[in-house]
Amino acid sequence: MASSNLAGATIHNVARGVIGIALLQMLLSALVLSLFGVPAPALIAFAVLIFCIVQIGPALPLLPVVIWAWTAWNWLPALGLTLCLIPLLVIDNVMKPILVARGLATPTLVILVGVIGGTLSYGLVGLFLGPIVLSVVYDLLLAWVRQPASDSFGNTSKSPWG
Repeated sequence: MASSNLAGATIHNVARGVIGIALLQMLLSALVLSLFGVPAPALIAFAVLIFCIVQIGPALPLLPVVIWAWTAWNWLPALGLTLCLIPLLVIDNVMKPILVARGLATPTLVILVGVIGGTLSYGLVGLFLGPIVLSVVYDLLLAWVRQPASDSFGNTSKSPWG
């Protein structure tokens, strides 16, 4: 795969994986919070979106809501809210690797290390820059390792070990 095609596919998959899952988590959290009558569900859902895009996750804005529900409500509605919010906390870890690595020859771990490292290093720009750089470096490293050895005349030779 050419490096420009690899870069384009990586950008597309990261956008679909990171931003798409963040939007899904925002919409589902707004729905759950609205159904349970939590005050300001749109504001909390927007906080979920921001925290998910910057790779922190939805737990930080949703954990205070769960604690508040357990202190202010009866145990049954608080348990219902908690059970409905648990899948929102886990969907990030399950769906994002699947969507980010889909259709790429680069391993999921390389892409995820690029996403996390790029975000920590350069913020929102690094979210897209990190996986692209690591994907291209990974593919170039594979091409270099798979290239047969050649002498100074350009003749390729097999390794004596097979």
